[in-house]
Amino acid sequence: MKVLHIITSLESGGAERMLSNIVNYDTNNEHIIITLLKAEPHYELADHVTLYSLELDNNKFNKLKIPILLNRFIKKIKPDIVQTWMKSNYYAPLLKIFNKNVYFLLNIRHGVKNKIKKIKAKLIRFYLKNSDGVIFVSNSAIQEFGRVGISFENSLVITNGFNKRDFEYIRPKNDKKIRYGYVGRFHEIKNQSLLIDSFNDFAKDKDVTLEIAGKGMEYNKFKHLIDSSNKDKFIWRGEVINSFDIYNNIDVLLLTSRSEGFPNVIGEAMSVGVPVISTDAGESYNIIGDSGYKVGSNKHSVLEALNNTYSNTEELTHKSKLAYQRIRENYSMSVIVDNYLNYYKKVLEE
Repeated sequence: MKVLHIITSLESGGAERMLSNIVNYDTNNEHIIITLLKAEPHYELADHVTLYSLELDNNKFNKLKIPILLNRFIKKIKPDIVQTWMKSNYYAPLLKIFNKNVYFLLNIRHGVKNKIKKIKAKLIRFYLKNSDGVIFVSNSAIQEFGRVGISFENSLVITNGFNKRDFEYIRPKNDKKIRYGYVGRFHEIKNQSLLIDSFNDFAKDKDVTLEIAGKGMEYNKFKHLIDSSNKDKFIWRGEVINSFDIYNNIDVLLLTSRSEGFPNVIGEAMSVGVPVISTDAGESYNIIGDSGYKVGSNKHSVLEALNNTYSNTEELTHKSKLAYQRIRENYSMSVIVDNYLNYYKKVLEE
């Protein structure tokens, strides 16, 4: 089976990470990736994966040019399936018109805003329904589309998966500094002001640190929320190549997003036994189950969870083991890749 994946870039991000994991893991089928825009790949690809890049600037002219270039590639490559990811989904129905013998599948990573106008919702549904199938990363994404009247035939949910890793969590002792962590790009929807503001209040007179990694995450953007006495408790790592360099160096991961699809950082941290404090964003609560700390999108709730982890380190050990076990049993990469391949085969057979 030959699968062509189309994605904007392979910069740092949840969808980009998942695509890289899938194509690297599956050595039994041929996977080809086309990236659209100029950007340095953040994720390494195995030797058996072929990568093409259109190296385009992000402007209106090139957006019109992209379907023409993609159509040429499809004619040349002759894939069995074209899997589009995120914004490239909007090219699939148009490309389908010129490649009727190829199956086009959408990969939707997020829901839609509740305030989307009915006319726009109908146009989206009418246009995208011309694809051959849809993979959603979460039930919450399907539900958000459903609330605005957009539904798709031949769709299913395939969550993200995580490679099996060794259990490496060491419970902090009562006299040891507790290290918290955050991994994520700077964006308003991530609600990072709540993260920084809450931790600043929590950190007063405590031996704690918050290690922060992510594109655009810089002290200057949040310095108005940080007391001078707490400045050294915030460690700014910037964008990191390997997020596990952070997970292996912390005791608890924090996530305060307003909205998510399927947050990879939660599953990654849990895969090495790091418990997670998270708001109810996308699939966050479902991933965590009873292995972490579920909080509301307000400072009081976040502070309560932070204080709980600080005063009860023995519970962290218990939560850590639950987190590690939950990922291994429910979100292993082998199971997720099999789900993708089985769906591809089902589409081809139909």
